[in-house]
Amino acid sequence: MWTWEVPAYFWLGGMAAGAYVTASLAHGFGSADDRRATAGGYYLAAAALVPCAPLLIADLGRPDRFHHMLRIFKPLSPMNLGAWTLTGFTPIAFARAASHAAGTGLLRGPLGALARLVPTRLAELAGCALGLTLAGYSGVLLAATNIPLWAKSKLLGGLFMASALASGSAAVTLQAARRGAPDATLHRLAALESAASAGEIAVLAGYLTQSGRTARPLTRGRFAAPFWLGAVGAGAVLPLLLHRLAGGRRGRALQSLSAVASLCTIAGSLALRWSIFEAGKDSSEDQSASFELSSG
Repeated sequence: MWTWEVPAYFWLGGMAAGAYVTASLAHGFGSADDRRATAGGYYLAAAALVPCAPLLIADLGRPDRFHHMLRIFKPLSPMNLGAWTLTGFTPIAFARAASHAAGTGLLRGPLGALARLVPTRLAELAGCALGLTLAGYSGVLLAATNIPLWAKSKLLGGLFMASALASGSAAVTLQAARRGAPDATLHRLAALESAASAGEIAVLAGYLTQSGRTARPLTRGRFAAPFWLGAVGAGAVLPLLLHRLAGGRRGRALQSLSAVASLCTIAGSLALRWSIFEAGKDSSEDQSASFELSSG
């Protein structure tokens, strides 16, 4: 039986992907202020990835199981694809973070000289591709099981990807707000986070519609409160309202509202994965849900 390490791994891996994508978008299309304010996203991505492999290995039970998955590349196997993606994304994220640290003088000496050789644009493109794969594969992995709540809808991968982009951009916004980023940068980050949250709500609506009665353990069962109040209310709707309220604010007021909204988004992302994961266990014991899944 899968344990708590799974939703924790999904949450951290998704947030790492979202933070990396946010920082890369800012470096590719943003202003100089945007690039300076969001560069911490590379550090956030690297830090969030540190516990991911240990969490995955802990769930697998033995380290050699993780190693065995890397012996053969099976892109059609969600578990195998996820292991390979994590293995590829982690060093790229660390290399890009080291490259930025070297560019700002934080990393010096031989390591700094080596980090300056990293092709940043290539690392950004490859990291974004692998990060988005890592963010979405977790939902595909759950959907490949015979658990009714996870398998009925084909949108779980898209839902987790949208949530990852929202939580990752929120993490970048949070650190930018705490560091006193320019108002214009915070407004642009808020727009990105809000777009991801709106997309998450839209995909979630489709997921619940497709899931039908198999979603009852999530929407009406003992995990309904953390789902509706945590994942949906505090994690998606409230941040949208707070960012809307912050639209006309400047300075400290903008920074405070942005920080609170981002914290809510990050917590809501964890609540979403945890509630869907745990409610899925109840769904597996629901005979009517299993019948609905098998009947198409």
